[in-house]
Parts: sequence; structure tokens; C-alpha cells
Amino acid sequence: MVHATPGEHASLAFPAVASKAPEATWSETVERSLLSFDFDFDKHRTFHGSVQSKPFADIEFIDLSSGRHAAYRDESKIRAEDRPDYLMTLQLSGEFRLTQDGRTAVLRPGEFAFYDSTKPATAISSDDYRSLCVKFPKKLLRSLGDTLAERTATRLDADAGLSPSVWALLSTLNATADSVTNVNRHSTVRGIMGLVGSMLTSQSGTTNPRRQIETRDSLLEQIGNYIDDNLGNPELDPQEIARAHFISVRHLHSLFHDAGLSVSACIRDRRVERCSSDLADPLLLNVPVASIARRWGFKGASHFGQIFKAATGFTPADFRQMALKETS
Repeated sequence: MVHATPGEHASLAFPAVASKAPEATWSETVERSLLSFDFDFDKHRTFHGSVQSKPFADIEFIDLSSGRHAAYRDESKIRAEDRPDYLMTLQLSGEFRLTQDGRTAVLRPGEFAFYDSTKPATAISSDDYRSLCVKFPKKLLRSLGDTLAERTATRLDADAGLSPSVWALLSTLNATADSVTNVNRHSTVRGIMGLVGSMLTSQSGTTNPRRQIETRDSLLEQIGNYIDDNLGNPELDPQEIARAHFISVRHLHSLFHDAGLSVSACIRDRRVERCSSDLADPLLLNVPVASIARRWGFKGASHFGQIFKAATGFTPADFRQMALKETS
């Protein structure tokens, strides 16, 4: 028996004489990483397949490749206690035929579709089948309501609209997931799933402008929280922020521009605010100005003095003296 456990690569290759039917072994492997199906095979004795499963916070990346076969998921395979998921699959090679809700999507490389784990589905894979599947809880896109339910098993173009950028982010995250700290994983997922929701609704032709604004504002809020948590890092810059959120620097600047802000100004202003608070704190009276500046990411006292005076109209020393007089 071959099991595909998270983070491991489970490969199946069936010889001319197998000790166990390929349906049973492949079914067990796919169920552990994807969902429970019944299977039919064109070539029982030579069937081969592989599954690589990689969990990341609430979502899971699943790399699949196989020979020709069919998979059937009926009511007997759907358990009430299982988490309701969507599975979004990008075709990389071969052909994939997905049927659900009375619709059938035929996918070729560069196309994708998604389906609902709580409903029956049929999938047929050609030889040389390979795909990247992203499995995620339906609750992450709950705000889209019935929009997604009307788009299951619908062929979507991975080169249209937001899709190239979103799939590039998902592919990068799949490749680099192990390097992302546990602290940042859930915030990263929230940001990316907002983009996934925008991608799916934009391709459906039912884009909700309010939803787009909510997605943008949610991502901006996450980025703002990240900046606050990392102000002490003197290397914090737009490149670092974009990398942490799996977006391009250009998209980061666009988000801030639409909100009437700039990334660098946001970092600078928040650092000045923290330094002002510390300079006005009587308990920190004996802490040198240079130490306060370094604490909040300024690289040198002279540079800090220039920035602080330009922002407040006072030198750090004068600001501290004035603030402490007011509190005494």
C-alpha cells in the first residue's frame, strides 16, 4: 500500500503482475490527499500515477500526474462530517474532463476549473495527465454567495484577466511554501484567497465592485499590519513587503496609490509615530534618541533627525523636551 502524506511524494507504478488491484491502491492514495472516488482504468496492468500533497495553513497544494482513467464521486463517497471544500485545478498537460451540476468542462493546458467536494462529480483524465490542484475550505470565499455555485465545472482561461497573476502567485507559493514561517501563513492565505475570489468572479462576468473594494481593503489591512509588526527591521522596503504577501512590487504600489498613499511614506510615517510616542514617554527619558531611532528601523541618528524634523517641525530633542513639559 502506498500512502501520500502531507509534504511527501507518493508515486505509484503498477507492474505486469500486481499484488493489489490498481483501483484499490490508487483510491487509497487519492483519498488521503484529495477526495474519495471510485476509479476505472483503461490499462490496469500498466497504470501509473503520482500525488504530491503540500498543506499550507487552511489550504493544500496537490500536484497530480497519471495515465488515463476515470474517477466517480457519488453520494456514497460524500460524508457529512467532511469539511466542505472547493478544489481548483489547473491543467498542465494532457486533457481533463470534469462534470458537476449538469455541466462538463474539458480542460487542456492553460485552462482551469473548480468543483465542490459536497456534490457528486465525475472526472476523466487522458494519458500524460498532469495538473496543479488547490484545495481550500468553501468558507474562505463565503462572501461570494451563490456566484461560485453557478460556475462549478466551467472551463476558465488561465491567461485571461487576473488569472495569470493569481496562478503565478499560487505556483510560487507551492514551490516556496516550506520557507514561509507559520506566523505568516494564515495572513498569506487570506490575502491570496481574496485574489482567487476576484479572479473567479471576474471570469464569471458577475464581478461585484463592492467585493473588489473589500478584497483590496482586506489586503491593504494585512499589509499595514505586516508593516507595523516589522518597523524595527531597517531593511523593510516595498520589495520585502511584496515578497511576504506573494504579490508584485508593481501591484503593491498600485494598491497604495489607489488608497492615496505610498509604501515608503507609510513606513516612514509609522516609524515617526512610534518614535514620537517613545520620545514623549517619561519612562524612556534616559533612553538615547539614537537608540529609539534604531528600535524603529532608522539606520542612523542624523538621518532620523532629518526625517523627524521634516515630519513634525521639531528636532527629536526639542520634541522630547516639549512633550515631557506638557506631561509634568
